[in-house]
Amino acid sequence: MIFRNEQREIEELEDDRFWDINPRTVTFFLMALALIVGTITFLSFYDGMKVKSQEEVANYVNEMNQLLIKSKHYSESVEHALKNGDVSPFSKEEEQEFRTLMITASKLSFPLNWEEHHEAAAGLITARYMFFYQYQQNVRLREEDIEKKLSELEKLEAVEKEVLLSSFDASGITYRESEEGKITFSIKTY
Repeated sequence: MIFRNEQREIEELEDDRFWDINPRTVTFFLMALALIVGTITFLSFYDGMKVKSQEEVANYVNEMNQLLIKSKHYSESVEHALKNGDVSPFSKEEEQEFRTLMITASKLSFPLNWEEHHEAAAGLITARYMFFYQYQQNVRLREEDIEKKLSELEKLEAVEKEVLLSSFDASGITYRESEEGKITFSIKTY
């Protein structure tokens, strides 16, 4: 019977020792847990900032693209009228709308690393407006002057596209260019 009591006492001592936790061990595990939670929180905030930045870029690109499409419509109308010898009178309202379009493009806010694209796109819209304005004011352009203006517009379009792609690269946004020259890009969203 004495042997059984000693066995029980030994088991109780072992149970007590099992729950006897070293304070240094607790401190170490708490610090490790705090470090893990801190790292996860930092990565979550970083990812959120990256998503917000990419959404800002997408909004800017979409707005500027709409302005570029509208300005191209006007310059193509003038080009068509000049090549076919048509007299396509534009109203003062259309001129004012195009002018407003040009001003809107120059004042459009742009994301970080997109200043060069903003300047190229606003410059292209301004050049298209000047082409439209000269036609609107009945400035007589010779055939070679028309070709020179159209060539300048094509060069500005190429520069804008080149700067657009380099801005996507600088922002870390993936994009694809189709055979037709159409550019599609993707961003991360929540």
